[in-house]
Amino acid sequence: MTRAITHLIEYRPYRMRNECCALGLLALLPDGECRVHIASSLRKVRAMHPATDIGKLRDDLEQLASDLRRDPQLLELYRTGGVGGLNLSAEPGYIDFANADEYERAVRWALGYMVEPTAPTAQRERAPVSRLFVEVKTYFANLGWLAGMGQGIRDHRIIQRYAISADEGIGVDFALLNTSMHYMQTVDLRTASNPTQKRHEAQSKWFALGMADALTPGNLSGNGVQRYAVIAGAETDEGKKAVKAAHRVANGGVFVHESANDMDELMAIYARAMQQDPLPASLPT
Repeated sequence: MTRAITHLIEYRPYRMRNECCALGLLALLPDGECRVHIASSLRKVRAMHPATDIGKLRDDLEQLASDLRRDPQLLELYRTGGVGGLNLSAEPGYIDFANADEYERAVRWALGYMVEPTAPTAQRERAPVSRLFVEVKTYFANLGWLAGMGQGIRDHRIIQRYAISADEGIGVDFALLNTSMHYMQTVDLRTASNPTQKRHEAQSKWFALGMADALTPGNLSGNGVQRYAVIAGAETDEGKKAVKAAHRVANGGVFVHESANDMDELMAIYARAMQQDPLPASLPT
């Protein structure tokens, strides 16, 4: 097993400031060989010191290895004071390797960990998903009515999270096009730990439903636009307000999740729209 002594290469453009960034790794091999491994991107240098000549900086880094091969005593100078803004970490590390492949893997790990760590992947913001939405979606999926990969609104399948107007951020929970356009919004008020948030969610969904006619293109409206509201927890204080407001925008009907008759009626509407036989069972309530 061979051991290479390593030092982090740092760049300090301002002598009187304690600002620096890591640029690469210096490896000192037992046979006297000096190797400099530079980060794949030096953009962070520009962020810290916009006037830096990146091309010259890379040349200086390459020259660092040549200088140390010629005069190993320069190592102490780079460690204690630096030259031209380049410094070496005072405390050395090491890499143990048995062959060239192990050496390369160790260098890549060191660069990735200390010099250019990978930024965490940004998480896409997800819309809140209620239990009622999941129940309706699962019911449609079990019947084979949901759109699959690559299918759109013209494929006579139910589209979940359908954007009526992407530019304005207005959408509905479910959309289906046959001879008419069918829009459905769901609001779950069974567990309102934050009543204000739930109220705002319901208001937002009813607003989208109310705008649906105006935002639906003429070539998609067919024989008209049918708008449905489904509410769970309709007997709560917030639920009663939501039901009252829903009646103002849902021309296709307001359906209470806890009512088997309501849900049978709603799913019968969708069965006819999907040109399917009457449904055997209702949504779980």
